[in-house]
Parts: sequence; structure tokens; C-alpha cells
Amino acid sequence: MKKIITDHLYLRQLSIKDVSPKYIHALNDGEVVQFTGARYIKWNKGKILQYIRKSNSNGRSLLIGIFLKKVKKHIGNIRLFNFGRNHKRVELGIMIFDKFEWGNGYGTESLKAIVNYIFEELKLHRICADYYSVNKPSARIFEKAGFKIEGVFKDHFLLNGKYVDSIRVAKING
Repeated sequence: MKKIITDHLYLRQLSIKDVSPKYIHALNDGEVVQFTGARYIKWNKGKILQYIRKSNSNGRSLLIGIFLKKVKKHIGNIRLFNFGRNHKRVELGIMIFDKFEWGNGYGTESLKAIVNYIFEELKLHRICADYYSVNKPSARIFEKAGFKIEGVFKDHFLLNGKYVDSIRVAKING
């Protein structure tokens, strides 16, 4: 994957060299991972290295780091997975794990950049994603990036002892 540069960020394939104590700490922070499957894992450097290698080696997924351009600081990730080459589609997940950078628009900026990359460089037709209905920041960034709600899966996720819906969104090239 080529490096993607935006106004404030750059995105590139995540490397094992990017694993820092701050990143490990963030993946073990319940507030950061509350809306992800990562909350079920006690992360350490070995598990993260294994996850990065697996995500970037099988041809069915790609783990992309989100970095602040000015200070070269790793603040989040985007994961592309379930590549459907025959139907020209992919699914994605996004997480800004650096809580000091929440609310600065970096989720939207990185999502728009990766959408452009998927459509222009990878020549895919459709991008899908899911988010927890109670995750308002995710709802906002997907809306700002032009994703449309396609469905609601009732009581799909168990969160803090209560069921919440999953919102399915997609963006189509064209």
C-alpha cells in the first residue's frame, strides 16, 4: 500500500515497529476499546505483533496506521477486511486510540482518505462497516464521510450487560 497523506495525517500499512507502550496501554483501556472486539483480549506486545503480522500477511485484510503528520505520532488504526475481489467490496473498522486526539476530526479525515484510496487505487465498488448504535462518534464520522445506513441488527452486541443494536453502513463508488 502506498502512503496516504492528508492535511493533518498520513496513513500507511502498520508495521511491527509501530508497537509502542502507549499503543499497548490504549488497547487495554476499557474506554478506548469498549466498542470493539479488542475489549475481550488482554493485550501485550506479543499479541499485538501477532495480530499485525496476521492482518497484513493473508491478503484478506490490511491493518493501516493513522499518524499525525507534524509529530509522526501513531493515533489510530483502520482495518480493511473481508476483501471480496469478485464483487469488488471490502469491510472496514476504524479506531482512534489516542484519547488526547478525540474530537479533533481525525477519524473523519482518515476515513475520507481511506475511502478515496479504496475507490481510486484499489478500484473497489463498495465499502461496508458496522458500529454500535450507542457509539455516537462513529455515527458522525461515517455520516460525514458519506456512508448511508443500510440496516439495523437489533440487540446485536452485548455491552455492559445490555444489548445494543448494530448499525450497518455502506458507501458505494459512483
